[in-house]
Amino acid sequence: MNISQILLPEATFCSLTISSKKKILEKVSEEMSKSIDCPAQEIFESLFARERLGTTGLGNGIAIPHGRVSSCTKATAVFILLDEAVDYDAPDGQPVDIIFAIMVPENADKQQLKFLAEIAEVLSQPNVVSQIRHAHCGDALFQIIDQATAKLQ
Repeated sequence: MNISQILLPEATFCSLTISSKKKILEKVSEEMSKSIDCPAQEIFESLFARERLGTTGLGNGIAIPHGRVSSCTKATAVFILLDEAVDYDAPDGQPVDIIFAIMVPENADKQQLKFLAEIAEVLSQPNVVSQIRHAHCGDALFQIIDQATAKLQ
């Protein structure tokens, strides 16, 4: 996957202070709405509905919230590193500080699964996760994830 297909450098944030899972989803929704011309509330509702089905927290401090919306015409992503981890109902009970959120058009099931699988594979690599946690700016975060996903090809 070429991460630049769905993630823009300006949608990559480092050292954000966000106090809850709900506020994370709100921030993600606001940022996604800027790049896909979809109301933030609609994006939030999709992400929140998915979370009600089961947490998108993977463990090891990582979450990949995702959803689909009918008014979305292209896939988009937001990548966030929090300054302090927050409770995210992850299966290992650990709080989350790395969030890679994905939104795709409503009928893009295969595309969504492909993006989720590739991001999960990248974020399962301890060296990549360590680099992410030591990044000091959004540009550095973008470069880390861009280089790690390029190696999958």
